[in-house]
Amino acid sequence: MSFDTKKLQEQIKSTLSRISELDDATVLKRLHANIHRHPDLEDIDRETLDEAVMQRLRIVSPAIATRLGGPKDEQGRDFLEALYERVATEFDLSGNHLKNGVKTGGYMINGTRYVDVYISYKTATKKNLSLAWIQDEVGSEPYLHLQLRHVGAGGTGELKNKKFNDQETATEAYSRELAHLLSEA
Repeated sequence: MSFDTKKLQEQIKSTLSRISELDDATVLKRLHANIHRHPDLEDIDRETLDEAVMQRLRIVSPAIATRLGGPKDEQGRDFLEALYERVATEFDLSGNHLKNGVKTGGYMINGTRYVDVYISYKTATKKNLSLAWIQDEVGSEPYLHLQLRHVGAGGTGELKNKKFNDQETATEAYSRELAHLLSEA
């Protein structure tokens, strides 16, 4: 490791440790721009620094973070939109008693969770299947939450409740449960 490379790595380490203490959105925005302009940064270092700045900006100034990095729920929405498109071609969803597509969850609306977006299907018999993309806090890992409930006055409540860290496993479980739910109708 040359002296310049060693010095750059020390600066990266120092910057990463300072980012979590910054409360000035203007300073974070300038740091974000400098990270993207720095000619000597390796892609992996640029990504690491950028992610740290964006996480801090989401706390300090969500509006600036959205302008610089897109909406906080973009990753979840993209995943769920792709899944919805796939199941919409695979199954007849015309009997859904809820709005089709990706929706914002109540936990995100009331601020209980950082990200809460979901897709759902509700039958005429009031069975409701949903798959939600959840991220509890800014720095936490997102997960998928599958729920099957029998809602309403005559409903029996929660029938299934499962968390997934693996997108493929969650996708398979949602498709399987949807197929079963549609076969009952």
